Order: sequence, then C-alpha cells, then structure tokens
Amino acid sequence: MPEKISLTDAGVRALRAPSTGQITVWDTQSPLGVRVSQGGTKTYVVMIGSGKRHTIGKVTVVKLTEAREEARRLIAAKTLKMLQPKQSSISFETALPLFLDQHYKGKSVRSKDEATRTLTNHFKPAIGKKQLHEITDEDISKELSKLDHVPSEQLHSFRFLRTFLKWCTRPPRKYIARSPLEGYEPPGQDVKRSRVLSDAELVAIWNACIGTFGDMVRLLILWGTRNGETGRLRRAWVDGLLITIPGQHTKNKRAHSIPLLPMALAILKRQDKMGDNYRDKSSDYYFPGKTPKSHFNDGSWGKAKQELERESGVTNWQLRDIRRTARSNWAKLGIRREIAELLLNHVTGSNKNELDEIYDRYDYLDEKRAARTHTTKTA
Repeated sequence: MPEKISLTDAGVRALRAPSTGQITVWDTQSPLGVRVSQGGTKTYVVMIGSGKRHTIGKVTVVKLTEAREEARRLIAAKTLKMLQPKQSSISFETALPLFLDQHYKGKSVRSKDEATRTLTNHFKPAIGKKQLHEITDEDISKELSKLDHVPSEQLHSFRFLRTFLKWCTRPPRKYIARSPLEGYEPPGQDVKRSRVLSDAELVAIWNACIGTFGDMVRLLILWGTRNGETGRLRRAWVDGLLITIPGQHTKNKRAHSIPLLPMALAILKRQDKMGDNYRDKSSDYYFPGKTPKSHFNDGSWGKAKQELERESGVTNWQLRDIRRTARSNWAKLGIRREIAELLLNHVTGSNKNELDEIYDRYDYLDEKRAARTHTTKTA
C-alpha cells in the first residue's frame, strides 16, 4: 500500500531520502504526493491516470497550499476531459531508430553505437512496446535501479534516455508534450578518477591477458587508445606499418594514426590466424562480434574485465585507467608533453591552436614512432 500521511510543511521538511532510488508519500487530504529522491530532492506530484504522474514543482519553489490546489485542478481537468488531446500514437521502439538516425546524423559512429547499445539493452526490453505518452517516471526509475551496481553505466543510461525523450518533445515531432524525466534528478555524478597502475600491476595484467579480449587490453597498454576505438579496429585501416583510425570512429572526430611496432603488429597478425568465432579474414574487423560484420560488443568489456581482474589479482581499477597510466608513464620517460598528447589523440596535442589546425598539416609520425619505440624498449 502507498504510504499516506496528512502533509504539513514541517512533515514535508522531515521526510528522509531513501538509500537508493526514490519514494513517494501521498497526502490524505488531497491527491497530492511528495516524491523524495536519493539525493534528497523533494518534488510535488499528482497521479492523473493509471500509473501516470504529473510533476507540479519542487518543494523549495512551490508552497504546500499551492501544490494542493494545483493537484485538485489537474484531477478536475482530467475528470472533465479538459486535459491536452491524446499524444501521437508512437511506441518507444518505433521512435528509437528515428532518434538514432536523426539525432546522430553527422556525429561519430562511436557515439551513435553507444547510444544504440545503451537504450536498446537497458530500456527497450521493458518499455519498448509502450506508447511514449504512457511511459512514466516510475517505469524509468525501475529500469535505472537495475543498474545501481554499475553507477557509471547508470548515469550514462540516464543521460541517453533524457536526450531521447527531450528529442521526442521537439517539433516537428512532438510525440509527447513533456518528458517524464523533466525535473528528475540524475542518479549520480561523474567521478573524476586519478588511479594510475604501477609497473608491477601492468605486468600482472599483461601476463593475465589471454585470447581476443586479452589482445585488445594489451593494445590499450601499448597505445593508450580508448576501448571503443580498439574494439572497432579494421584491417582496411592498415597501410604498411601504420594504422589510422578515421575521425568518425574517434571521440573528437580527429583521425588518429598509430605507427605499428613489432609487439602491436604481432597482436594484429595473431588475429588473422584465429579461426574461432569468425576471427579470420572473412571479417574486416580485427576483433569481430558474434558475426563477421560486427565489431566487439561495447557492452562486453565490463564482464570480460572482471575475469581479467580475477586472473591478474589487480583490483580497484578500470580499463580507462590504462590510458591515464600510459600518459603518466610517457611523462616519466621524458617524452615531450605535446607528443604525449598526440599519442592520445588529444586536441591539445602539439600545442596547436585553431589556425594550426587549419594550416599545420604535419602528422608528427616520426616523433610518435620514436616515442613508442622508446616506451617499448624501456618496458
């Protein structure tokens, strides 16, 4: 049974935040409710349909008496059929591909793939068949709560869904009048990490790397590339002893050229000899997914990393920490800052300004090759 109390100003102030998710306490004197989020934010709401909540406003902005009056007005409007006309009949799963094609047009393939994976895996199974105007904040809260054990994935999922629902409210579509996430507090905050793996930890991780996933992690260690870039590597990108990741597959849309030294080259050649799971020359990807035409699934990195953590004995680290570790080690080896930034494909590489980006087309390949050779010899 929903919790009901006679709401007072003091009682509302005294409501405590739940340890996870959110709770709603309902008024015994009116259809008004108070939603309390994990972060302590309190918002007045009213139920205007079967499972359909309407947000009135935050407790810090709207007075209790005003909220009660607004709740009664909305219920009366519902009864007298004075609410807005029914929204366009379109389901989540129908609108999703339209959003992905239109919103990510001209953006990186990596960004679109990540949005596709997140929205398809975390929301489509539960609310895909629902009409957009039928989706409630409770539906969303239920799905987000399933990701409590992976806070970073939960926050990214929330952001992708918020962008999608906001897109659905804009003309010329106007599939819904307002997003059910309007006024909904994010489930967390970005955490700025500073973890740098020690040499001993890197060695332990390297030695524990086996199979296809292990080879990808070894490339992360050698190159300092991002997960998505590495999982999408294609044979067609190789030209002699150079592999170039096109701009549409990098975070900053800048092509990234990497000189192929013996250790990395041996890893790529090893993929050509692996016949399991389509890992042969029938696929253009060095690290295919379940079919030759797909790359290694972005959502599979976490599960495979857990096994690597057990095998290596190295705990409390993330794959992205390898990139930070590479940058720190390059500095320790005396590699110039601008070259180290270029090795990471950062926009700040070589101290270029906007005019340099237009007129300075020098690719610094010799400097990159020398830096990576120095790193390999030192290792």
